[in-house]
Amino acid sequence: MQRLSSEKADSKYLFVFGDSYTATGFNSYGAKPSHENPIGNPDLPGLTSSGGLNWPGYLATEFNKSMIYAYVLAVGGATVDSSIVPSFAPSVSDQVRLWTQHLGPKPAYAPWTTEHALFAIWIGVNDIGNSYMLPTERILLKQDLDRLFVLLGSLYASGARNFVVLNVPPTQSTPRMKALANITQLGSAIALWNSQLPALVARFKSDNREANFTLVDVQPTWHAILSDPKRYGAPDADCANLDGKSCLWHDDYHPGLAIHRAVANTVAETLRDSFFLV
Repeated sequence: MQRLSSEKADSKYLFVFGDSYTATGFNSYGAKPSHENPIGNPDLPGLTSSGGLNWPGYLATEFNKSMIYAYVLAVGGATVDSSIVPSFAPSVSDQVRLWTQHLGPKPAYAPWTTEHALFAIWIGVNDIGNSYMLPTERILLKQDLDRLFVLLGSLYASGARNFVVLNVPPTQSTPRMKALANITQLGSAIALWNSQLPALVARFKSDNREANFTLVDVQPTWHAILSDPKRYGAPDADCANLDGKSCLWHDDYHPGLAIHRAVANTVAETLRDSFFLV
């Protein structure tokens, strides 16, 4: 037990919030992340929507500079806050509340420190997907983003200092959404969400002077892969296969392994030699 405590003291912690693009099926009452399984439960690669590892899994197993314990609290279907954009899944607001209850007090099984903990959030896909056809879309998305940064502020108040937020990918390029007649409207909603993030990040950093905040643009990563699918072992940019390998898509809405690994690489590149090694 003392050896394990020493290892954990020298390790880093990745706390991740989001939706199905991020979820691994983690249960906070189950097995905790360990050297043998850095995502805790279920066993690697977890219950993902990719057909294997997803981007937090790649960060914890392939791009890690040191041992990383990844607590992935994300849940499929989540929005920022279901009181703003409804969802039946636990929202990021719920996920942060769960973190505050179980992990904020720095329990013996997760003795994280301010310096060695990274808080990552990838959210917005369902917020936009559930609201972009509504006449109140712009109001809802603004409320969503404001709420997101309030939640980040609560994490900061609990000792978080290192943040990474991923913007919304071009989901209009997924096989499911490409078939819709209102695809342009969806693209505009994504652009609206993403365009507001830099100013919100700047304000957050001004209000919270000790915050180290990285905003990751995943759009170029997705576009690069979709423009050259054969390079990643896929016959085209539209096929889907549950194996997550032979096509770019696991299903008609969720990316497979190649896209997830590329997203993880993009995150790792932005935090090179701090939390990750590329």
